[in-house]
Amino acid sequence: MATREEIVTLTSYVLAEKNRQLLIASGLEAVSTDRRIAALRGLQDLGWISHAGFADFEESYSVTKEGRRIVSAGPGLDRLDRKIREYISAMRLSDSDSNGDRKDGLKRMIEIACDLGNWDSALLDCYELRKLAERTRDVGLIAFAFSHQGRVEMAQNRWAEALESFLNAVEKYMEAGDRKGVCSTNREMGIIYGSKGDLPSSKRCFESSYSLAKDMGDRESEIKAEANLAILYDLEGKGEESERASKDCMAYFLEVGDDPNALRTSNNLGVLNLSREKFQVAAEYFEKTIGAARTLKFKEVLGAALVNAGYCYARIGDTGRCLSYTDEAVSIFKEPNDLNMLALAYRNYGYIEFRSSNINKAFEWFEKSVRSAKSSDVQDTVAACCCEYGMALIEAMVDLRLAKKLLKKSSSAYRDIGNMARAKKLEARLEALPT
Repeated sequence: MATREEIVTLTSYVLAEKNRQLLIASGLEAVSTDRRIAALRGLQDLGWISHAGFADFEESYSVTKEGRRIVSAGPGLDRLDRKIREYISAMRLSDSDSNGDRKDGLKRMIEIACDLGNWDSALLDCYELRKLAERTRDVGLIAFAFSHQGRVEMAQNRWAEALESFLNAVEKYMEAGDRKGVCSTNREMGIIYGSKGDLPSSKRCFESSYSLAKDMGDRESEIKAEANLAILYDLEGKGEESERASKDCMAYFLEVGDDPNALRTSNNLGVLNLSREKFQVAAEYFEKTIGAARTLKFKEVLGAALVNAGYCYARIGDTGRCLSYTDEAVSIFKEPNDLNMLALAYRNYGYIEFRSSNINKAFEWFEKSVRSAKSSDVQDTVAACCCEYGMALIEAMVDLRLAKKLLKKSSSAYRDIGNMARAKKLEARLEALPT
């Protein structure tokens, strides 16, 4: 367990100068409870401590390996990793007495937390920023808080709440005259509609974002919208156009140093090849994504790439790597309860058990994957999980009635999201089954 001295040393890194001097002079209790709790949460996000009690210093904490290194070496801020420096600087600003500094710090913390997939921290900071912005009548920051609250809710598959947050954000961005904010939020709404299978609305949002970005001469926003549209091109049967657009977008993101979007696009290129059953090529994209996401500590993208790579390795017979990657992905998505990604992970387990002739265990995993997919309401995942379970039932010659029901559900979901090629392939398989 962490000693009081270790906690004090680590906490001193994330407090602003006034509270840091108060901490040194008078101890932990001299710092207000809300600032102590915020500091502790920040230390957990940095990966310096692990929490084993309630969120205050009276409870139990353990210091991680990295935390012990910090305590032992006492490095200056300039000797820490760039991302760590940015997060600590943001936390120090958020601890300021100045409203302007606090706003800037909270805004930066939210952006970093969303990139890293620290959703609980991001949501708490969104609430805090919105309270401060409403008190100071800062419409633009109210919009920012709503928009990033929507990102958190979207990551947790809370689609209706996310859409409401984004609509609130658009209203406030328009009130503030922030066209870039409107452009960005339109993209996020497009992702929600796409996940729920409403492709026309999704495409309309992405095209609106793209047009607005061109009107503003905002190349960055234009490329981001194009990256979203590239995913829809593949569903429309424009595979080559989709791949070309995605590669162009990734090249741009790499050129300007936009690591989060470069990684997301790399993962999307892997998914594109996975959908064509080019599992080895897809795995290579996912491996590159995994390596970079580990280095940059982007948990959301890392988890998605691990699930996808795990499926590729399952399909090419590398059981060990599939299980290792899928286990790690589950550890990432369990806490935020991302049922969409968990459903795909459970599908991986089902496939491995089925190929290992553990039929009953495989069907248990497939059933769990379908339940989770339906709860997530992500139609592409529903289609994939129903298809995998149905095809396994057919191959095992078990319960063909259920198999047909699952394949019909999968085909219907693929049609809803515009993937006609996949839907027709399943319908042909259904027609070939005995009546």
